Amino acid sequence: MLLDNPNSLGVLAERQGKILGSIFLHKFPPSPVVVIGPITVHPSGEGGVGRRLMDAALVQAHKQNHDQIRLVQSPSYIRSFALYTKCGFTLREPLFLMQRQLPLKGNNNCRVRLVLDDGAISMCNELCKSAYGFSWNAELRQAIDQGVAFMIEQDVAVTGYAAGIGVLCHAVAKSNEDLKALIDNASTILGPGFFVPGLNHEIIKWLLENGFQIGWPANLMTIGPYQEPLMPFLPFLAY
Repeated sequence: MLLDNPNSLGVLAERQGKILGSIFLHKFPPSPVVVIGPITVHPSGEGGVGRRLMDAALVQAHKQNHDQIRLVQSPSYIRSFALYTKCGFTLREPLFLMQRQLPLKGNNNCRVRLVLDDGAISMCNELCKSAYGFSWNAELRQAIDQGVAFMIEQDVAVTGYAAGIGVLCHAVAKSNEDLKALIDNASTILGPGFFVPGLNHEIIKWLLENGFQIGWPANLMTIGPYQEPLMPFLPFLAY
């Protein structure tokens, strides 16, 4: 799947014709962010292979003039955290994968509809820019093609949107109430769950009270400029 993506680049580590590991670098135009992952190293290749793969990915990112580099790390794997830290990554945000079956009660009174027209796309992108400093336009349009992008309208303004609810999806909202409404109105979860920022106590508490369970934790780590999101959000695996 990654090899077929024109915005993804893979690098192999080899010794005497044997593959010891791989790493991928992903672009999300027009976003200035590039994302690294997954990185895999064969047990026989330990001892510097991971570092050389990471260095190769960082070199490619800089060659493409990208200075905002991100990855999602599993905190249970201390060796990867140490590797990423040595490579210059900084821990920015703890994440939790939330899991259960949807839908919830759906007892909110806001207007939720699919994102379909260019005007709605533009308003969603502006909301995303207000939160992140840039838009995830390509990911939003892909979600629209899949029929899973939806938004909240209040007084002709978009107060939240989701490019689906799932581990490979993202959402942005003006308030936690709008974010709850997006989750509440999702018909299904795409994948094994969806990430929630661990520092958003209100959303975590609300999800737990509604029968969600924490599947596993993760860490967002970055190199270069990073704007902390200014609104409630749900990140996707590539962030």
